[in-house]
Amino acid sequence: MPKAGKYEYPFFDLDACLEKLRLFHEKTQSDQTTRSVVADALNMTEKGGGFAYLIASREKYGLIQTGGGNVTLTELGKVMMYGEPKEIEQAKSKAVANVELFRDIAQKYGKSPQTEQIRLFLREKANVDVPKAQKLAQNVDTIYKKVSNYISSADRLASPSKEPMQRTPNLGPSSGRSDMSMQPEQQSKNELLKIQFGDVYIQVPSDTASLGSIKLAKDALEFMEQRLLKEQKEKKTQ
Repeated sequence: MPKAGKYEYPFFDLDACLEKLRLFHEKTQSDQTTRSVVADALNMTEKGGGFAYLIASREKYGLIQTGGGNVTLTELGKVMMYGEPKEIEQAKSKAVANVELFRDIAQKYGKSPQTEQIRLFLREKANVDVPKAQKLAQNVDTIYKKVSNYISSADRLASPSKEPMQRTPNLGPSSGRSDMSMQPEQQSKNELLKIQFGDVYIQVPSDTASLGSIKLAKDALEFMEQRLLKEQKEKKTQ
């Protein structure tokens, strides 16, 4: 099972797991059988790494249970095989939410994070060191994008307590920054610092515990700036 710091995540995306699960189920017509029978039904080698990753991925999604050399469909797996279309879609959402890494990314960034946000998440939340986070980010991003549409509540989870963004009225063009505001606000006993400049809105707790997150945010902003400057330069040379 691949690891990203404190998280384990499936090597295969959910659709790949379901495709193999249906193939095995059609051939065996059974909800429980041995690992060797499953491997034979899928034309895979029981001791092979690919088969081990496939079994581990299915178990991580909560589709099967293993033990005593057997592979058994869970109730969630049975819904995938026997359920109505709407039930299957709901089961897919539950399966992806069973993976803590995917669930935590959805809570923080929603369904469509940038690769750079994944990298920062791995550093800050998964405790992955900088060089490894750089390598893992693309892999995690690729599989997350394949499964994130099944997290039906991802957008809501990403901002459970976020306030609607308040646009500050434009007070005039004299300073060039007339729509910028900065003010502390008391919320849940933690004072918040807010800055808004046009469509850019930043909010952080005003305590020293936020310094690490602010540093990561600065790195992300610098990355975005360099990317946009590069795109601007490329357009000028066209």
